[in-house]
Amino acid sequence: MSATPGPGALRRYPRRRRVVGDLRFWRDVPLPGLDRRSDLYVWLPPGYDRNSSRRYPVIYLHDGANLFDRKTAFIGVTWSADRALMSLHEKGIDVIAVGVPCSPDRRIEEYSPYHQVGIGGGNADAYVAFLTERLKPWVDAALRTRPEREHTLTAGSSMGAVVSMHAWVRRPDVFGGVGAFSPALWVPGEPHLRDIEAALHAPHAPTRFYVDVGGHEEPDNPSAQAAYVQDSERVVGALRAARAPVRYVYDSAAFHTESAWAERLPSALAWLLSGYAVQRPGAQARGERGLGAGLRRLTGSLQRLSRRGQMPR
Repeated sequence: MSATPGPGALRRYPRRRRVVGDLRFWRDVPLPGLDRRSDLYVWLPPGYDRNSSRRYPVIYLHDGANLFDRKTAFIGVTWSADRALMSLHEKGIDVIAVGVPCSPDRRIEEYSPYHQVGIGGGNADAYVAFLTERLKPWVDAALRTRPEREHTLTAGSSMGAVVSMHAWVRRPDVFGGVGAFSPALWVPGEPHLRDIEAALHAPHAPTRFYVDVGGHEEPDNPSAQAAYVQDSERVVGALRAARAPVRYVYDSAAFHTESAWAERLPSALAWLLSGYAVQRPGAQARGERGLGAGLRRLTGSLQRLSRRGQMPR
């Protein structure tokens, strides 16, 4: 494929919008293959400009207009992604976040890999091609990224969760982590679920997954609510069977809304970026310098008591 010009220089996001941290954007960019234009948002970790040698992982987030700014967000409610990313920074976890706004009139078309009569869909391959063949090269060229798959993630909610899973199904060579918040898997239906299961059964590089669902995704539609939970747990079951690193969260009180995803975002990102690799109990203590043999023996004794049920958990 021939190279295409990049989107130009990143602009500073207006400070009057009160976004936390360093948000920048590409203005009114043509999106190759999608027949539309859009702003593209990039949140940079604190200290990005001061440390000219450090490179960062990247997470590509869908429904980008809902991430940072209430004035651009659906019904004025955001994911508070800027605050979530800043809280991660304070814990020593830094990541570049790229937000891609959805199509204003063809969201399901772009986010669903299969067409359903009365619902739409079927153009997700073109969206994934834009992400992997256009946007990622732009981002890697413009910023100090860690471009390897293990440092490249994608995440979204509802249909954004669907296209996040589909992006991994189609390009497991690009994405090493997936976040699926309240996935509307019933929209593309059984073919998409089978695609995920087939991809998990096929040989693939290690990938970590975060999946969640709420108990009030569709409170006035019991069959739709059941589908949200059943389909999510079917995917989680397939992930477990494939021995993929996965965190699954069922929030019985959560509705299908940006405020619910904002509440779950910080812990989800922390897990996707670092928590999935947590060491087994005792491994860190044994590996730390300066720990005496007595402390190591005490650690081992406490672990044995815990396994025997002699200590409260």
